[in-house]
Amino acid sequence: MPLPFALPSIRPISDLRTKLNEVEAEAKETREPIVMTKNGVASLVVIDSSAYEDRLQHERAVRKLREAEIEAKYVSQTIAHDQMKLRIATLIEAAERRDA
Repeated sequence: MPLPFALPSIRPISDLRTKLNEVEAEAKETREPIVMTKNGVASLVVIDSSAYEDRLQHERAVRKLREAEIEAKYVSQTIAHDQMKLRIATLIEAAERRDA
């Protein structure tokens, strides 16, 4: 039975010193986090910067959808689709400016 998700890549932290190019290539190729261990215990997580940005953007979108679901639950007033798109775009711009 296949796993529903990929197992994380786990490498010793010494690979950052001895095999940095290999770790970087793996991070870029897989776009998945690489868990770096020190004495067998997770110490750092390495991820490709563009994959990290994509994950952050996805997380922001999910958060906005959750907020919209909560708002819809408690607000009986309806809003036109175009108004909602503009409102979401404004919120995303404000969040990006705050994060920059």
